Amino acid sequence: MSLWTDFLGCEIDWVDVGGVSTRVLSAGRGDRTTVLLHGRGGHLESWRANVSALAQSQRVVAFDLLGHGLTGRHAGGYSVEDLTAHAEATLDALEIAGALLCGQSLGGWVAARLSLRRADLARALALIVPAGLQREAQRLADPVTAAAYEKGGRAFENPSLGAVRDRLEGLVSDRAAIDDELVETRRLLYLSPEARAVHRAVRAADNDSALLTPEALACLDLPVLVIHGEHANTPLEVVRRAAEEAGARLVVVAGAKQWPQLERADEVNELLRKFAFQPEVLPV
Repeated sequence: MSLWTDFLGCEIDWVDVGGVSTRVLSAGRGDRTTVLLHGRGGHLESWRANVSALAQSQRVVAFDLLGHGLTGRHAGGYSVEDLTAHAEATLDALEIAGALLCGQSLGGWVAARLSLRRADLARALALIVPAGLQREAQRLADPVTAAAYEKGGRAFENPSLGAVRDRLEGLVSDRAAIDDELVETRRLLYLSPEARAVHRAVRAADNDSALLTPEALACLDLPVLVIHGEHANTPLEVVRRAAEEAGARLVVVAGAKQWPQLERADEVNELLRKFAFQPEVLPV
């Protein structure tokens, strides 16, 4: 399989969002829409194992976050609030409201902030190994997380095949889940000095005011599903506590790490399909 076959039948377009050329992928039709938001340093190809499967029953939209992938840069900052404002403007430009907002890692953080910012945009929220549950210093106090963070930095600053592969393989439990095409796609996206500058800005941003605190999570007035990889870097007790604060259903995906949507695509796709159509009936 390749990205060509994974995205067969999908449409890719560039949408002007406040002067920022934003790469958008869409597939499927129907009265339900799921929006997929990738993680830090990522791009819409992160959803290669999910788009076509979900699009069999609904409309699916994925886009590159501000400064990521092939979406344009801008003169401002790259905090979570900046990324959220761009995502909000993108959904408005696409005339999307009442969607299932599904985000992985940083994308989950953005999806949650979007839901808090604009209640009309989301009818349900799916968070896959979400970021934003801990302050940066607290998160990096864990040696495993700190090592993963350092791997990501090496891939950004020196996007060799080896460094990028090392970074991507660190997101999964089974390294075989990462193929050469995905590695080369990310390497090419990281090559430009502008891309590396964005990644540095994302890493350096002060996001403490946008953290998904217990108070913020308690304000999520919609159905929430949290999907966590069994071997993910964020401690399970942190995620479990966040799910309780949000009134969410927590599903731990066995054998997966940071990218359960790729490693256990069939399981995650089934969860998301059920949740998109009956969010009030949380998956068991």
